[in-house]
Amino acid sequence: MTGIHNVATAFRQFMQSWEHERNYLPSSVSALANGFEGWLKFEFYFWLIRARGLRGPHEGWQGDVGVEYKVALDQRWAQMDIVTKQCDLWIRDHDEQRFHYIELKAPFANANQGKMFESAARDYWYMTRLKAQAEKVATGSVIIFGVNFDQARWERHLGRVEEYAGYVEHSSKAFGTVPGVQGLKWAVLTMHYAQMGPTLLAQIDAQVL
Repeated sequence: MTGIHNVATAFRQFMQSWEHERNYLPSSVSALANGFEGWLKFEFYFWLIRARGLRGPHEGWQGDVGVEYKVALDQRWAQMDIVTKQCDLWIRDHDEQRFHYIELKAPFANANQGKMFESAARDYWYMTRLKAQAEKVATGSVIIFGVNFDQARWERHLGRVEEYAGYVEHSSKAFGTVPGVQGLKWAVLTMHYAQMGPTLLAQIDAQVL
């Protein structure tokens, strides 16, 4: 296997692995009061290598999965304010020719939660506006891992993230909890990019301009 089919499916399996392989993790994470975003990124990265058989960069080869990549953004959007967006992870698609680009946020139910979800909303806006053909994009996703949120507040925050991005035609959402402990929730919001033929490119040009 050289890539993955779906970011949400892979992340769900990663979360399930905590229960079966490292059951001390959920309770340890839920006891924290603030961020572990960088740790979670590398945990997911190394799990993809170990459990899914992906290969990281080595000996000048790009590999199947990597961290910290500046992905180009579609400058045709009038609101676009930057040229590239540094994403946390990239993963090769199962067809080997395209890639999944991912931003990851780990908000806690503390005084900074509003800022964290605002940042997640901006990240999702950018991930739905990648320069698809140049970057060979399969999907753009935001993974949000929440600590100690009640269900009502969690859903309210996620709703605002989606509202900020506006209407995303080819999108999907996946949600879950971490087994074995209360208060750990996750969501994956994804835009699926079609393979770009001339007709589709002309349609996108008409919508964006």
